[in-house]
Amino acid sequence: MEHNGRFTLPTRVYLTAEQRTKLDALLHQAEQNLDVLVTKLLEGYLDAQPMPPPEPEPANDELSSELAGRQRELRRLRTKLNDPYNPAPDWLLTMVADLEAEIARLEGK
Repeated sequence: MEHNGRFTLPTRVYLTAEQRTKLDALLHQAEQNLDVLVTKLLEGYLDAQPMPPPEPEPANDELSSELAGRQRELRRLRTKLNDPYNPAPDWLLTMVADLEAEIARLEGK
């Protein structure tokens, strides 16, 4: 999901009970939300990293295999989009759109 040119990334953070207590106390003391803290940490990390080199173009066999795998994944995800009992979360809609764009790129469209 995009917010003012920024995107949300659903993720999980694994902490011990002691770490969670400490984090909660630090966030309360700084009057800061977790999403703001994680965003600042990631921004700093990413700013310090060089851009990775572009991935080499896969060979034709690899390309066909990769395309077939992505198409299978897209079919699987689309069934979740159309579940009338469980509305699709925003991150799933984004994932499907990204997968469709990647398939179009692989197909050379």
